[in-house]
Amino acid sequence: MIALQKTKRMRFFIGIFLLTTLIACGEGTKSGPTSENPQTKNEPTLPVKEVTDPALAGSWVLSGLPQSPTPFSKLYPRQRPVLFIQSDLKLISGSTGCNRFSATITTVGNQLKFADFTRSTLFCVGEAEATFLKAWEKSTKYSLRNNDELIWGTDSVTWMIFRRR
Repeated sequence: MIALQKTKRMRFFIGIFLLTTLIACGEGTKSGPTSENPQTKNEPTLPVKEVTDPALAGSWVLSGLPQSPTPFSKLYPRQRPVLFIQSDLKLISGSTGCNRFSATITTVGNQLKFADFTRSTLFCVGEAEATFLKAWEKSTKYSLRNNDELIWGTDSVTWMIFRRR
């Protein structure tokens, strides 16, 4: 009897979940011109496909923070930040040198886009992690040099340099 009640309750919650999912999916499929979307049938636009550049895939270790006032060797005397990029999954994870992190990563041209950034919350001594995270936030573009050096920055400033491991 109790098992039957649990089964009915489970079916009810699964039904509610599916119904809300269907409603939510239907919300995003409205088309036609609106004040937010002034497209007309005569002016089609192609969606920008966000992918993660396969050349970024692999393991990278931080080798420089050119904008940091503190020398790199003093910021990271032992453990340096590491990135693991899985381009097929649009996933980036690694270490700030203290805490672990993960996020989604996409690229459009040479632009970097991150979402869903999470990290552990260990207490970190010194300014290394704060310096790393500041440089991460300011980095909007990337370039590759000789396929073994990854540079993050902006059009005019290099914030971070990584070497392939």
